[in-house]
Amino acid sequence: MKRMLSTGAGIVLMLGGTTSVMAQDRSNDDGFFRAPVFVAQPGLVTPFSEGATTEFNARVVTAIPLAIPRTTLVAIVQFTPFADNAVGGYANAPSFVYGPVVNLVNQRLWSFDVDGLFAYGPAATGNSDYTHKFLFEGDFSFKLGNALNTSSQWSNLSVYAYLAYVVSGLPDGVESKDRMVLLSGLSLPIAPWK
Repeated sequence: MKRMLSTGAGIVLMLGGTTSVMAQDRSNDDGFFRAPVFVAQPGLVTPFSEGATTEFNARVVTAIPLAIPRTTLVAIVQFTPFADNAVGGYANAPSFVYGPVVNLVNQRLWSFDVDGLFAYGPAATGNSDYTHKFLFEGDFSFKLGNALNTSSQWSNLSVYAYLAYVVSGLPDGVESKDRMVLLSGLSLPIAPWK
């Protein structure tokens, strides 16, 4: 049960804080919603629950900067294609995550964001039902492209480490450590291409 819970939580917790930093560069557009940014974020999901394993997570992020300073709206599709569902198959059903990301610190080589996000994905109980969850996240990004002084699209390349905590949408009695997941990986800009 804990393994299925952790895998299910891991599927829905991989979120796009890095995209808010990339999106801030496009803040000169008119209107409340600015031009979207698309990012591929392959990475790993490491649940804190006992017995859980680290899994590969594939996801694509759409980030829409808002007229509100340092705020971006994200929509994410993600799944863990190789995760075992504990009954002989793969726990690779997609999850959908959406909500605001607020950039708190934006330095040349790193940034830190906070998120309050909604997730719609497979139930933590391991059945095929989808459920709604709400989570908080702290997102740290190291701006690899800036560190390497790239001047192309790759200037937005970054490495991320996000700590996510599922607040609601899990069965009663789930311990705090079983609600936490560490997410890490690489943010690769897809579009717009410079």
